[in-house]
Amino acid sequence: MPTSPQFKPKLRPIEAFPLDGEMAGMIGVRDPSNLSPAILTVSPGALQLIIMMDGQTTCDQIRAKFLATFGQVVTTQTLDTVVQQLEQAHFLEGESFEAFYASLLEGYRTQPTRSMPSAAQQGIVDDSGDVFREILSEVEPRRLPGEPKGIIAPHLDYSRGRPCYAAAYATLQGRSIPDRVVILGTNHFGRSTSVVLTGKDFETPFGITPCDRELVHRLESRCEGLRDYEFDHAREHSIELQVAWLQHLFGSDRFKMVPVLCPDLCGPTGTKPADGKGVDLADFARVLGEEIVVDGRDTLLVAGADLSHVGMFFGEERQLDKAYLGEVRQRDRRVLDAIEANDPQAFLRCVRDGGNPTHVCSTGCIFTLTTALPDAAATILDYHQAVVEKLQNCVTCAAVAFT
Repeated sequence: MPTSPQFKPKLRPIEAFPLDGEMAGMIGVRDPSNLSPAILTVSPGALQLIIMMDGQTTCDQIRAKFLATFGQVVTTQTLDTVVQQLEQAHFLEGESFEAFYASLLEGYRTQPTRSMPSAAQQGIVDDSGDVFREILSEVEPRRLPGEPKGIIAPHLDYSRGRPCYAAAYATLQGRSIPDRVVILGTNHFGRSTSVVLTGKDFETPFGITPCDRELVHRLESRCEGLRDYEFDHAREHSIELQVAWLQHLFGSDRFKMVPVLCPDLCGPTGTKPADGKGVDLADFARVLGEEIVVDGRDTLLVAGADLSHVGMFFGEERQLDKAYLGEVRQRDRRVLDAIEANDPQAFLRCVRDGGNPTHVCSTGCIFTLTTALPDAAATILDYHQAVVEKLQNCVTCAAVAFT
């Protein structure tokens, strides 16, 4: 069916990358959220055309704008073909995409468990636990003033985050097995700009850990829309990497869990959802803390959190030399000082100062943990800069215990 000249196509967030070999000079276009598996091959001119699809401009206006900008005529038939290809690839917002997303959500909800994708099983060869034993053998557990109520651990792959995984999880050795663990992750690629819970049990090579659906339902009764975008959990790694650690330490079926994905808080709306859909993270964090206190069950909070992301790999121009890494360390130290003071507002101010110049990615889950445990004492256990010099890639992380 031909597209109406007055139709206003709106492009979803896409990622464009140059092709090589026989396709050199062409551009690949894909969905960075991986909701759509499609990859389109377009010319540089076609890429400029689809970028104009902002949801405010009609097809006729797009054709006129392209002519005025590039001096080239785009026929109605050509634009119609491009729109149809984008629609079929699920790259345009609208009814067709929403129906596609609904099918993904329904498929996720009908699965018996939320299983661990193969990409996140790197370093987990089998269910022997050898990887975790090796990592823990490299650190002497810190003496703490009491049993941990919460920890911050990385969500880097185990090899790069090794020192801080060791420091954080060593503090849980010998801890009594909690009744439940609330695992706070970072929503890297999902649709929601608010909090996202899932009611699924989590499955890893070590077994299945049940979801504490009772607490999930209590949270849902007080906060709106917590599972509207539940499919965001399907490909997110920041929670599942913690689940495997906890299963190794406590046993997969000896505790329940509540998986929570938290949004970034460095945008102009702060703790409120950027698109206005869902709960304010500050309200959710407060409610979470209250609900944990009300039922009195032994609850451990775990934030799967990385800190700065710097280097040319992340679009920066500076080399990862000693001086720059020192500057990053100093800025991270100020962030960690605010965490050690257990002051969530100071933490946010520190990260947002200058517009989050080092691209700290886990503001939401750290803010939630510190807000939900207002009386806890924080201890910085370790800090690590994972540098891949060849790729000019550096991700920093920390291990923190709350008692």
